[in-house]
Amino acid sequence: MSASTNGTSIRGAPTIATVVLALLAAAALGACERRETLLTVHASASTRTAPDLAIVTLGVVASGATARAAQAGQNTRMSAVMAAVRAAGVADNDVQTVGFSLDPQYVYRRGQPARIAAYQSRNVVAIRVSNLAAVSGLIDATVADGANELQGIQFTFEDDEASRDAARAKAVETARTRARAYAAAAGMRVARVLSITEPGGVVPQWGDASRGLPTNVAVEQAASAPISPGELDGQSSVTVVFELH
Repeated sequence: MSASTNGTSIRGAPTIATVVLALLAAAALGACERRETLLTVHASASTRTAPDLAIVTLGVVASGATARAAQAGQNTRMSAVMAAVRAAGVADNDVQTVGFSLDPQYVYRRGQPARIAAYQSRNVVAIRVSNLAAVSGLIDATVADGANELQGIQFTFEDDEASRDAARAKAVETARTRARAYAAAAGMRVARVLSITEPGGVVPQWGDASRGLPTNVAVEQAASAPISPGELDGQSSVTVVFELH
């Protein structure tokens, strides 16, 4: 063994570079030994939930010899219909005009040019009803006061996002159950969830939301018809990445 002339180092002792390299090698070995195993699981789930909102679409159709007469007749009947809607407890901001037209009605005869025989005015509104038990009574009242066209009833939710939460929670739990099964089969365990993705932010597909009366039902046939909201089918899909140990 020999020493330097200034006595600051001893031959054979590890240098700083050697120590650093040894530490890096140990860290790399430890990282390899602790290398995580990832498991990606795709899961879907469905739920059935009773709707809490009905949208009734109905209107008034009136004819007249002139455009003015047709419009006046429609206005009179629609004013009475709107009064009935308000009397049923529906707020003005829950009623929206979704269709309005004033069209000539032609008569066609062989060898003659088309001739205007009358005019037809149509006014259609969509009515939001949160009290589903009142839907049938609302239809009866509006028919009695002049509504003569019923285009349909749609059952849905006041809060679409909240209505999907149950399906989302069920989908995540399904993914957890599958992950535990895969981990057990591999002799491992689920350590934690690394990510949850709702593919593309896709809106869940719902069942037939237009339950109720078919489109364009004549109101004379629809009056006093029983209305059954039933339940809506909700679906959610998720992709969950788990870390296994």
